[in-house]
Amino acid sequence: MPSSNKLKTRIIDAAITEAIAAAQWERIDLESRRPGNTADELMLAKSAELAMSPVARDQLLSIALEHGAQHFHPDHPVVNADCEPGEREPITARVLALGPHKVSETDAVVAMFEDRHAGRLSRNVRFDLLADCLEQEAVLQEYFWNHPDIRGSDSVRLTMLCSVPRLRDRAEALSSSARIWRLPVLRWLSFSKRGVP
Repeated sequence: MPSSNKLKTRIIDAAITEAIAAAQWERIDLESRRPGNTADELMLAKSAELAMSPVARDQLLSIALEHGAQHFHPDHPVVNADCEPGEREPITARVLALGPHKVSETDAVVAMFEDRHAGRLSRNVRFDLLADCLEQEAVLQEYFWNHPDIRGSDSVRLTMLCSVPRLRDRAEALSSSARIWRLPVLRWLSFSKRGVP
């Protein structure tokens, strides 16, 4: 298996694990504050809300929350990451039949990803790290837009699909900015080292 496929598999597995951990934490938090069946109802409500999001991580959390409301039965996987291509084909056909997509919706999703990661990486964000984060989101969007386990509607799935090339374009632009910025700094460092006795 090529290393790029291994990297994609690690990104997908990590996102699923992260969603499960977040849902488990949500259950613990809700049960500590609201005993009884209220926790299940709130988890299911949040799951339904996240199912409307065009973000693969939100879709995964939606599934994990729904699974968590059923108390995480260990024999039932939260997401079947290795679904058959035949399961994706009818979804692909339905989504592609929707026709053109609003560019503004796709741009809003890409901007949201960039803002979310830039905020997490702090104000002095390194362009190369931000580019890596956007590329990881593109991997998830591309893998899950037509995955049968996610709850998103066909229009949500279309937004997910359309965000993939935009995320990659933005990641490439940020990566290029990092290379342009890095070159003069590296030259300056090598020059200043030569000047040191």
